[in-house]
Amino acid sequence: MEKKTIGKFIAALRKANGMTQKELGEKLYVSDKTVSRWECDECTPELSLIPSIAEIFGITTDELLRGERNNPDRESLTSEESETKKKAKSEKQFKLMLHSRKKKFTNLSFISIGLIILGLIAAMICNLGFSKGLLGFCLASVFFVAATICQICFTVSFRLLIDEEEEHTEEIKKANTDMVFSSVKIFFGILLTFAFCLPTALLPPDSHYGLVIESWILFGTLATIVAFLIGFCVYKASVLNNLISKNIVWLDEQSIVKANADAKLINKLCIIFASVFAVILLATYIITSFVSESTFIERERFDDPDEFIRYMQSEYDEWYKEGYGSSNTSQKDNWQNSNESNYSDLFNNQGNATLPNQSWSKVNGKDYYYCAHLYESITILQHENGEWDIIVITNDAYYKGTSLYNLLNIGLLSLHFVNLAACVIWYLVATKKRKK
Repeated sequence: MEKKTIGKFIAALRKANGMTQKELGEKLYVSDKTVSRWECDECTPELSLIPSIAEIFGITTDELLRGERNNPDRESLTSEESETKKKAKSEKQFKLMLHSRKKKFTNLSFISIGLIILGLIAAMICNLGFSKGLLGFCLASVFFVAATICQICFTVSFRLLIDEEEEHTEEIKKANTDMVFSSVKIFFGILLTFAFCLPTALLPPDSHYGLVIESWILFGTLATIVAFLIGFCVYKASVLNNLISKNIVWLDEQSIVKANADAKLINKLCIIFASVFAVILLATYIITSFVSESTFIERERFDDPDEFIRYMQSEYDEWYKEGYGSSNTSQKDNWQNSNESNYSDLFNNQGNATLPNQSWSKVNGKDYYYCAHLYESITILQHENGEWDIIVITNDAYYKGTSLYNLLNIGLLSLHFVNLAACVIWYLVATKKRKK
């Protein structure tokens, strides 16, 4: 007695229904070679396809798995009823198949997401755990490339072929479009994670220290924002329209009009942003060519050495009397209450004072005392004609000047952020008006 198998049963049902292996494969969205392997008992259909095969031939899954009908003589329907029933079964079988492919695509997409997460973890372990930021970035990049390749393969593999004469064409187009848009979101995730890890690769090649977590979060977030804005503009201005024109995604007429309007708006805003950015950059170059830190630093100038000596000694006296020269209160009181007899006790044999932080120097053959750490620089020049040019820059004046110069740079830099924010607000307002 011949052994009953699923493959032989499928072959018998197919022949009874006047189908070729190719026709059955098209209904199940598999190749005719796969059907041939089933019928030769080289392999069995996937469990997810069992209900679909049963629906096509109008049998139960139990009958298909056992390889025989429960009641071979049950076909007694009229041709009209049979056609209606067959159409309903075909519709149900298509929906089951479509749901199965969507579910498989979604499940496999988690592999790409997992690779992205593994890349980020590898970067964190190498950078924070072993202080090898560049190595972490390289390992993360390998994972990101693998995630990109996997997602491209999944998208291509699960796209359904479209026959404009089929009744399910619109549903297939929508399923393909949903899969592509899901992949686009994952590609954006890869791009943003790559940008977040990028600062770890900017360490000096001979650096033995990783990027500290605070700096990584700060610069990584900034890089992520920049990558998102660039990626969003490229996608809206070019990629989406290419996907539509090449029939990779299908949108309704209203969505296509919106995509075209977005592309024009993005291109316009990019031109405006680039133009304003160039103007600000040129202005920055011109300003910094004529303005430097020294422009904002206030200087004390002297052409008389005696006046310079009096200035330096009075600065020290005022500083010391305010109590900064010593934490010893009695020593400060001795200075403030000193008379001519005990004042001389404060000097050594060379006539130089021995007070704390007091330095001595000469100018024009005359001794003078001063507090060295009150000044950023002291420049003393005597020209050939005998004239003096003495320039004193105090620490307070230096810090104030550099602070003003830094504020100028911050102000110029903030103009770029204002430019960017204005373009973003313009885009949001324009799209909101379009929706109304």
